[in-house]
Amino acid sequence: MNRLSLALLILFAGSVAAHGQSVARARQSSLAPGLIESTTEDTILAANAITALQRLNSEVIIYRSLGDFEAEGKLAKVSFAQFASDLQSVTNTVEPTLSRMPESRLKTAITNALESYRDGAFWWEKINQSRVVHVSALTYKGTNTSSDSAFLATVPYTVAIHWRQAAGYLKRAEEEINRTGK
Repeated sequence: MNRLSLALLILFAGSVAAHGQSVARARQSSLAPGLIESTTEDTILAANAITALQRLNSEVIIYRSLGDFEAEGKLAKVSFAQFASDLQSVTNTVEPTLSRMPESRLKTAITNALESYRDGAFWWEKINQSRVVHVSALTYKGTNTSSDSAFLATVPYTVAIHWRQAAGYLKRAEEEINRTGK
Protein backbone atom coordinates (compact mmCIF):
# COMPACT_ATOMS: atom_id res chain seq x y z
CA MET A 1 0.00 0.00 0.00
CA ASN A 2 2.87 2.32 0.76
CA ARG A 3 4.37 1.83 -2.71
CA LEU A 4 1.04 2.46 -4.36
CA SER A 5 0.53 5.79 -2.56
CA LEU A 6 4.12 6.82 -3.37
CA ALA A 7 3.60 5.98 -7.06
CA LEU A 8 0.31 7.94 -7.13
CA LEU A 9 1.99 10.89 -5.41
CA ILE A 10 4.80 10.92 -8.00
CA LEU A 11 2.32 10.62 -10.86
CA PHE A 12 0.19 13.43 -9.42
CA ALA A 13 3.18 15.74 -8.86
CA GLY A 14 4.44 15.06 -12.39
CA SER A 15 1.10 15.92 -13.96
CA VAL A 16 0.80 19.12 -11.93
CA ALA A 17 4.31 20.20 -13.01
CA ALA A 18 3.57 19.41 -16.66
CA HIS A 19 0.31 21.35 -16.52
CA GLY A 20 2.09 24.32 -14.93
CA GLN A 21 4.71 24.35 -17.66
CA SER A 22 2.12 24.26 -20.42
CA VAL A 23 0.22 27.19 -18.83
CA ALA A 24 3.47 29.18 -18.59
CA ARG A 25 4.28 28.47 -22.25
CA ALA A 26 0.79 29.53 -23.32
CA ARG A 27 1.11 32.81 -21.42
CA GLN A 28 4.60 33.40 -22.83
CA SER A 29 3.48 32.80 -26.40
CA SER A 30 0.54 35.19 -26.00
CA LEU A 31 2.87 37.91 -24.61
CA ALA A 32 5.79 37.34 -26.96
CA PRO A 33 4.48 39.25 -30.02
CA GLY A 34 4.00 42.50 -28.06
CA LEU A 35 7.31 42.02 -26.32
CA ILE A 36 9.11 41.47 -29.60
CA GLU A 37 7.45 44.50 -31.19
CA SER A 38 8.34 46.67 -28.19
CA THR A 39 11.94 45.47 -28.18
CA THR A 40 12.25 46.05 -31.91
CA GLU A 41 10.82 49.57 -31.63
CA ASP A 42 13.16 50.39 -28.74
CA THR A 43 16.10 49.04 -30.72
CA ILE A 44 15.20 51.16 -33.74
CA LEU A 45 14.83 54.28 -31.57
CA ALA A 46 18.18 53.59 -29.91
CA ALA A 47 19.86 52.94 -33.25
CA ASN A 48 18.62 56.30 -34.57
CA ALA A 49 19.92 58.07 -31.47
CA ILE A 50 23.29 56.34 -31.75
CA THR A 51 23.54 57.30 -35.44
CA ALA A 52 22.87 60.94 -34.56
CA LEU A 53 25.51 60.86 -31.81
CA GLN A 54 28.02 59.26 -34.18
CA ARG A 55 27.71 62.39 -36.29
CA LEU A 56 29.00 64.44 -33.37
CA ASN A 57 31.68 61.86 -32.66
CA SER A 58 32.96 62.19 -36.23
CA GLU A 59 33.37 65.96 -35.76
CA VAL A 60 35.50 65.88 -32.62
CA ILE A 61 39.00 64.56 -32.10
CA ILE A 62 39.41 61.76 -29.57
CA TYR A 63 42.96 61.60 -28.29
CA ARG A 64 44.46 58.37 -26.99
CA SER A 65 46.81 60.13 -24.58
CA LEU A 66 47.68 63.44 -23.03
CA GLY A 67 50.85 63.57 -25.11
CA ASP A 68 48.86 63.22 -28.33
CA PHE A 69 46.59 66.07 -27.28
CA GLU A 70 49.48 68.33 -26.32
CA ALA A 71 51.23 67.60 -29.62
CA GLU A 72 48.14 68.32 -31.74
CA GLY A 73 46.14 70.76 -29.61
CA LYS A 74 43.01 70.72 -31.79
CA LEU A 75 39.63 70.00 -30.23
CA ALA A 76 37.57 69.25 -33.31
CA LYS A 77 37.60 68.85 -37.07
CA VAL A 78 34.93 71.56 -37.44
CA SER A 79 34.49 75.06 -36.11
CA PHE A 80 32.73 75.73 -32.82
CA ALA A 81 29.78 77.31 -34.64
CA GLN A 82 29.35 74.22 -36.82
CA PHE A 83 29.62 71.89 -33.83
CA ALA A 84 27.15 73.95 -31.78
CA SER A 85 24.67 73.85 -34.66
CA ASP A 86 25.07 70.10 -35.10
CA LEU A 87 24.81 69.55 -31.34
CA GLN A 88 21.50 71.40 -31.30
CA SER A 89 20.23 69.33 -34.22
CA VAL A 90 21.33 66.07 -32.60
CA THR A 91 19.81 67.12 -29.27
CA ASN A 92 16.50 67.82 -31.00
CA THR A 93 16.63 64.32 -32.46
CA VAL A 94 17.87 62.37 -29.45
CA GLU A 95 15.89 63.90 -26.57
CA PRO A 96 12.43 62.88 -27.85
CA THR A 97 13.83 59.42 -28.52
CA LEU A 98 15.18 59.15 -24.98
CA SER A 99 11.83 60.16 -23.53
CA ARG A 100 10.19 57.22 -25.33
CA MET A 101 12.78 54.63 -24.34
CA PRO A 102 12.37 52.51 -21.19
CA GLU A 103 14.96 52.77 -18.44
CA SER A 104 17.90 50.54 -19.35
CA ARG A 105 21.66 50.50 -19.65
CA LEU A 106 21.28 51.47 -23.29
CA LYS A 107 19.26 54.58 -22.45
CA THR A 108 21.76 55.53 -19.75
CA ALA A 109 24.70 55.18 -22.15
CA ILE A 110 22.99 57.30 -24.82
CA THR A 111 22.02 59.94 -22.24
CA ASN A 112 25.56 60.09 -20.86
CA ALA A 113 27.05 60.41 -24.34
CA LEU A 114 24.74 63.31 -25.20
CA GLU A 115 25.46 65.04 -21.89
CA SER A 116 29.21 64.64 -22.37
CA TYR A 117 28.99 66.31 -25.79
CA ARG A 118 26.96 69.12 -24.23
CA ASP A 119 29.48 69.56 -21.42
CA GLY A 120 32.35 69.63 -23.90
CA ALA A 121 30.56 72.26 -25.98
CA PHE A 122 29.87 74.32 -22.85
CA TRP A 123 33.57 74.45 -21.98
CA TRP A 124 34.65 74.90 -25.58
CA GLU A 125 32.44 77.97 -25.80
CA LYS A 126 34.30 79.45 -22.80
CA ILE A 127 37.58 79.52 -24.74
CA ASN A 128 36.22 80.03 -28.24
CA GLN A 129 37.66 83.29 -29.56
CA SER A 130 35.80 84.99 -32.33
CA ARG A 131 37.96 86.63 -34.98
CA VAL A 132 35.80 89.75 -35.09
CA VAL A 133 36.10 92.38 -32.38
CA HIS A 134 32.85 94.15 -31.61
CA VAL A 135 33.07 97.75 -30.40
CA SER A 136 30.59 97.00 -27.62
CA ALA A 137 33.01 94.36 -26.30
CA LEU A 138 35.69 97.01 -25.68
CA THR A 139 34.31 98.01 -22.30
CA TYR A 140 36.35 97.68 -19.14
CA LYS A 141 35.54 94.40 -17.39
CA GLY A 142 38.40 94.31 -14.96
CA THR A 143 41.74 92.65 -15.33
CA ASN A 144 42.33 88.95 -15.59
CA THR A 145 44.24 87.55 -12.69
CA SER A 146 46.84 84.85 -13.03
CA SER A 147 44.36 82.34 -11.56
CA ASP A 148 41.88 83.18 -14.33
CA SER A 149 44.57 82.61 -16.93
CA ALA A 150 45.59 79.33 -15.32
CA PHE A 151 41.97 78.21 -15.23
CA LEU A 152 41.41 79.10 -18.88
CA ALA A 153 44.57 77.19 -19.82
CA THR A 154 43.04 73.97 -18.44
CA VAL A 155 39.74 74.29 -20.31
CA PRO A 156 40.96 72.60 -23.53
CA TYR A 157 41.95 69.56 -21.47
CA THR A 158 38.46 69.54 -19.95
CA VAL A 159 36.90 69.62 -23.42
CA ALA A 160 39.14 66.77 -24.62
CA ILE A 161 38.17 64.71 -21.56
CA HIS A 162 34.47 65.25 -22.27
CA TRP A 163 34.94 64.15 -25.90
CA ARG A 164 36.72 61.01 -24.71
CA GLN A 165 33.99 60.25 -22.18
CA ALA A 166 31.30 60.77 -24.83
CA ALA A 167 33.09 58.35 -27.17
CA GLY A 168 33.26 55.79 -24.36
CA TYR A 169 29.55 56.09 -23.60
CA LEU A 170 28.75 55.88 -27.29
CA LYS A 171 30.81 52.71 -27.58
CA ARG A 172 28.94 51.22 -24.59
CA ALA A 173 25.62 52.10 -26.23
CA GLU A 174 26.70 50.40 -29.46
CA GLU A 175 27.79 47.29 -27.54
CA GLU A 176 24.51 47.26 -25.60
CA ILE A 177 22.38 47.57 -28.74
CA ASN A 178 24.36 44.76 -30.36
CA ARG A 179 23.78 42.59 -27.29
CA THR A 180 20.03 43.30 -27.11
CA GLY A 181 19.57 43.17 -30.87
CA LYS A 182 20.73 39.56 -31.08
